[in-house]
Amino acid sequence: MKTDLKDRLLSFMDLNLNPERKKHTEGVRKKARELALKYGADPEKADIAAIAHDFYRYLDGDELNSFIREHGLPDKYLNNPSLAHSKVAALRLRSDFGIDDEDILNAVSFHTTGRPGMSILEKVIFLADAIEEGRDYPGVNEIRQAEEKGLDQGVLRSLINTRDHLLSKGRFLDEDTLNTIDFLQGDKMTNREYALLAAETLSNKKAQDLVLIDISEKSGFADYFLIGTGNSLRMINSLADDLEEALEGAELPAKSVEGKNASEWILLDFGDLIVNLFTPEMREKYNIEKIWADCPIEQIEA
Repeated sequence: MKTDLKDRLLSFMDLNLNPERKKHTEGVRKKARELALKYGADPEKADIAAIAHDFYRYLDGDELNSFIREHGLPDKYLNNPSLAHSKVAALRLRSDFGIDDEDILNAVSFHTTGRPGMSILEKVIFLADAIEEGRDYPGVNEIRQAEEKGLDQGVLRSLINTRDHLLSKGRFLDEDTLNTIDFLQGDKMTNREYALLAAETLSNKKAQDLVLIDISEKSGFADYFLIGTGNSLRMINSLADDLEEALEGAELPAKSVEGKNASEWILLDFGDLIVNLFTPEMREKYNIEKIWADCPIEQIEA
């Protein structure tokens, strides 16, 4: 099904985008996959969103305005293709291509402005669009350097550069951009959001039997236990590496890691979040869920 969808998307791209826009799209695809693998997003979803993110950038003012009116979008998008194309694309992906994955649609819809509370996939597409290897504009290397410190840092630097550029030119600045800057500068994720981000990262990397235990009422050393299984020693070490990288990118570096490269039980301490990764045999042996059975336990679906 995904293959058929991707074929249809690629056909639309070939028919409607000019060579320069196609080249940019391929650059975004490449960078989006790289960032998705680095930060724990779904690479297939990233590829779909990357292919489609500029689908309606080719429309002229009148055609785009007709779509804006057809879909009841705010007047601020009229005669503003830089902002409008992403909103129209998200709506047409749902109606014309049957895409109902909200994460993909949001990644396309907000790839120019950002929004407070962006998912990892949304940030990946936003940043891939800004720093794909074909991009060459003042400040792009600064954004690339910021991304090396973390996904949020890259997104924030890109947004700040956009804000400063538009204000210096006296051009319209969408409030989503300002609100996203405020969000990234001022608000930290909650402990539960970090726990769910960790669970999403591990799930995307094929961890099994993910369980989140709220120990906040029973423990003075953490709020959450996250438990997952890998089918081999090699796999749990790979999961640990991916998780460290993803949470460090979200400004939550590990305080300590025990058992890595030497044990079938790896414990990663992120402060209020403790992650335990086991091989199947070791998980059965220690059965942490039973020890904390009187706490709220949540099975994390893949």
